[in-house]
Amino acid sequence: MITVKAEGLEAVMAKFNSYAKTAQDDIQASLNDWADRTSRDAKMLVSTNSSNEGMLLNSIHPDYGVGSASVVASAKYAAYIEFGTRKYAASYVGSLPGDWASYANTFKGRTGGSFKDMLLNIMQWCRSKGIDKKAAYPIARSILINGIRPRPFLYPSVNKNLPLLMQDIKAIFK
Repeated sequence: MITVKAEGLEAVMAKFNSYAKTAQDDIQASLNDWADRTSRDAKMLVSTNSSNEGMLLNSIHPDYGVGSASVVASAKYAAYIEFGTRKYAASYVGSLPGDWASYANTFKGRTGGSFKDMLLNIMQWCRSKGIDKKAAYPIARSILINGIRPRPFLYPSVNKNLPLLMQDIKAIFK
């Protein structure tokens, strides 16, 4: 029988675990930075593309997990702004990569609320723009019939910041 005893193995394993914990912490920090940057960029795109999207703007925020991070847009209508509706959505969603197109399709046929809610929101928008509130019904009807053009804010922000996340994670292991 041959017995080999590795002296100091516990110290090596403790050191390895310490490196693993440091790497985990660094990766989480990189994920959190990505979520912060992506959230900030998404808000900037919403602000740039619309003069009246305060509710959407305020609903965008990073969400930090353990080993994960995401960006959330919790306004009921966020997906309809991102992907558009009706013919506009069909055209835009068809140009997206598979995973984004699949996600966009989960909203197909669903609504962000009732017609009455939509009408009240458009009336409020009319009031804020100095437009006669009688215009709200034809606007709402036009949106239902024709749809709205997409004004992407998350997809471009994720695409912009994903290469930076990859760079940050690669740098951890150099």
